[in-house]
Formats: sequence, structure tokens, C-alpha cells
Amino acid sequence: MSRFARLATRPWLVMPLASAVVLAAWWVWRGDAGGGATGDDATGEQVVPATLGTVRETVSASGTVAYAEQEDLSFTASGTVTAVHVAAGQAVTAGTVLAELDSPELHAAVVEAEAAVAEAQATLADDEDAGASSARLAADRSALAAAQDRLADARDALAGTRLVAPFDGTVASVDLTVGEVLGTGGTGGTTTSGSDTGSGALGATIGSADGPSSGSDGTGGTDGSASPHVRLVSAGRYVVEIGLDDLDVDRVEVGRRAQVALSVSPETGLPGGFPGGFVGGLFGGPAGVVVPGGPGGADTGGDATGDASPAPLGVEPADGQVVTVGTVADASSGVATYPVTVAFTDDTGDYHAGAGVLVEIVLAEHTDAVLVPALAVTNEGGEATVTVVAGGRRETRPVETGLAEGMMVEIVSGLTAGESVVVRAPGRVTVGSPPPQETGA
Repeated sequence: MSRFARLATRPWLVMPLASAVVLAAWWVWRGDAGGGATGDDATGEQVVPATLGTVRETVSASGTVAYAEQEDLSFTASGTVTAVHVAAGQAVTAGTVLAELDSPELHAAVVEAEAAVAEAQATLADDEDAGASSARLAADRSALAAAQDRLADARDALAGTRLVAPFDGTVASVDLTVGEVLGTGGTGGTTTSGSDTGSGALGATIGSADGPSSGSDGTGGTDGSASPHVRLVSAGRYVVEIGLDDLDVDRVEVGRRAQVALSVSPETGLPGGFPGGFVGGLFGGPAGVVVPGGPGGADTGGDATGDASPAPLGVEPADGQVVTVGTVADASSGVATYPVTVAFTDDTGDYHAGAGVLVEIVLAEHTDAVLVPALAVTNEGGEATVTVVAGGRRETRPVETGLAEGMMVEIVSGLTAGESVVVRAPGRVTVGSPPPQETGA
């Protein structure tokens, strides 16, 4: 892992520096590029218009991609492999027969069980015709039921000679060859002559993380001591589990919209994040830190989150949804966190199991919101104000603020889109500091 990538895993070290860099860069850019703003170099002020855009309240955390479903299938019966119908990388649908096994013993057991059922049925019919006692007839019916149960068990065992796909997915690996002889329970077999068609593994898609669903549905299984005969995964359908503290998890519910972004580029190894929000996405804070007046920024009338901008890694974030919210905390790391699972799909091939990602869950979203840079808002005595410029005059006006994202703040009341406000350079005005002397309207 590169030094830069290691830094990305330590947000408490780099977030303050990154925020300062972004603020300074934004201020310099505004002074150089203008973007519709007017400024005074001596006072370090810019005048920018309030604009309409979208602002979100989000919570972010990192996690690792896993398959939404994964099934390790193995024969439960002994016998000779007669057919392998799939190869690694092949897409299959639920119910597809993946491989077959020939087991004379199980076939014979079914035939024997069928004969026992037929005999029990005949005995019951004869005794009914003969007017046998109720006790005798009850015994006959009990014997028939037992024979039918044995037949069902024999047929289930014979079904174990076929591996069947339990869901639509992709074959990740095949560890079988035609002619291979499997021992008791489908393990410990020897290999005889035969075709090796279908064997191999889809190494590019397996990744390092197992899906949350594994085991057997009755068609086959593995005890974990050996490779499964066939591994099936839900390629293209993934989940990410993240940990949130008690304050954040209380605001998250099943069905919430989320975005999943690669945290490290597979090509460059560099950290990444969400479109228009490199700092927010990278360091786990509010994504969507934008340069007002830049692509997708507020000054162009675009989305304040910068959704129109390309992702830093050249990989678009995937849309997801919260599917589970845990109620039992995990304190193994020394900090209590609650597991939250986000499901998403990807048909681009950019995401794979084992990939590190950043997950951003949308808690609230306001569209057509009046937005101004955060540096335009001054707080004094619990009251938020902005300095409005109109007709060459300045007016200090109280406003009600709403959501804040990146460097933008929503103005709920007191200001309309198109009105111009004064933005002061970072460090010139701090929260709680007296506002500069201005001329009232």
C-alpha cells in the first residue's frame, strides 16, 4: 500500500489539513477565476450570488465488498462423477444442474424403498377387503407411513447426486472432473481417467471476502475442510457492512438510499471518493465538498453536491440501499459500533468482492435549496446572519440555516436565490466574532 493510501485510512491526521487546503484553494481560485463574483483584495472579501441546488445530510463509513449471496456446493453422496455441466465464469440461473454423480447404491435404495411402499399398500388393501380389526388396519397404515418416509429419504439422498444452482449467479470455481470417484459424503475420492472440462476457478471475481450467505440448501455442502466442488456467487450483486456509532445509527433505517465508491483506485492505488467530493468522500466526512462556481457547483445553478462531476477514480459510485440495521453493538475494536448493511449492484465490473469502499448513506436531501458558501454566514449569540449587497449598499440580515454539506450551507429563510452575499476569506471572521461595521439599508 502506498504512503498516500495509508494516510487515507487515518482521517484524524489529514482531515484538518485537507480542509484547510480546500478552503485556501477555493479562495485563491475564486480570486483568479471570478466565476461571477466580485471581490476586494484589500479586505479579502468576495460577493457571490445565492443559488439554488441540492444539499444532503449524510453519514459515511468504510467497508469491504462481499457477495450478496455465495453458496459452496459439494456432493453428499459417494460415487463417480458422470457430468460437469459448467465452467468457472459461467452464468447460471436458479435450478440449473451443475454436475451429476452416479451412485448405484442410492439408486438401489430408492428401488428397494419403492418396493416396500408397494408391499405396504397391498397389505393394507387386503386387510381392508378382509374386514380386519381396527387395530390391524391401524398397524397397516402406520407401516405404510413408515415405508413412505423411507422412500422420501432415499429419494432425497439420490437427489444429492446432482448439484443444483440455488440462485441466479456466476460459477466462481469448479473442483470436479468427469470420472472422478468420490468417497463417503462426497469427499476423499480418487481421480480416474476422464475429462477435466469445467474445472478451474474464476480468480478475478472471488476476492478476499466471503459473502454473508454460505453453506448448503440440501443440494450439497461442505464442512469447510476442503474446497467445495462448485462455488456459486452472485457476481454483480454485492453487500457492504459498515459500523456506525450510536448517534449515527439512530438516524439510519432500512430503505435509506446510499452510494458506494471505491476507496482506492485499482489502477493507480490512490485514494478516491465521491463525485465532486474528494475531501468529504476520502476522509469519511460529508461528501460533496465542491468549489462554488465550478462544475456542478452552486454558482452554476447545479447540484451543490457536485453530482455532475466525474468520480476522482474515473469510476462512478454505485447506487445502493440500506438492507439491515443492527441493534447489537460490536465493541471488539474498543469503540461500540452497530453493523449496517448496504446492498448494491454493479454491471460495469469495476467492483469486486474484497474491494475497499466508502459508503455514504443519505439521511436527508433538499432540492431547490437556497445555498451560500459557509464563509458567508456569521453566527453571533446563536443568531445566523449574512451580509447582503444590493444597489451598492450592505445589509446585515438574519437568516435561518438548514443542512450544511461541504462548504455550502442551506438558507431556509431570510434570503432568496439571486441575492448577493459577502464571503469573507478564511480566518477573517470566526464564529461568535462581532460582524464588521456595515451600513444598514
